[in-house]
Amino acid sequence: MATNTKHNLINCYYAGGSEFGDQLEAFLEASDKNTLPIDITKSMPSDTQWHDMAKRLGVSLKSFLNTERVDEFYEKDSYSEESLVKIINKNPKAFIGAIVMEGDRIAHITRYTELLEFYDVDSAGLEKTFHHQEATTKSQTKDDDFV
Repeated sequence: MATNTKHNLINCYYAGGSEFGDQLEAFLEASDKNTLPIDITKSMPSDTQWHDMAKRLGVSLKSFLNTERVDEFYEKDSYSEESLVKIINKNPKAFIGAIVMEGDRIAHITRYTELLEFYDVDSAGLEKTFHHQEATTKSQTKDDDFV
């Protein structure tokens, strides 16, 4: 069974109970778009859904894990994708970021502002981390209008 990804419905898989999860939940609740937030600490995707998401993203399931938050995870060991699903199932709080899908689009995000890509919003400067880069404060295209 493939992961349900209807057009005009944003599916968002994330681990609740963290600062990132709280920010994501608030953003999704405030949204005027049709969203399906799925907190994996409460409702875990099936093994097939995990494999489907990783395949669509072209990554290993290991890229979804903060291995420092998993007891008895040894970086030097080789884990099968099936083993990694079991690790995610037992350690949902070790899940990094969120997987966001709408129709054929899918992304593994680590900042809630990356959701703006699914809302067709010009994020002028929001992709910057202000302590490292200057914010964009001037028009970048002829249609930008900064007040």
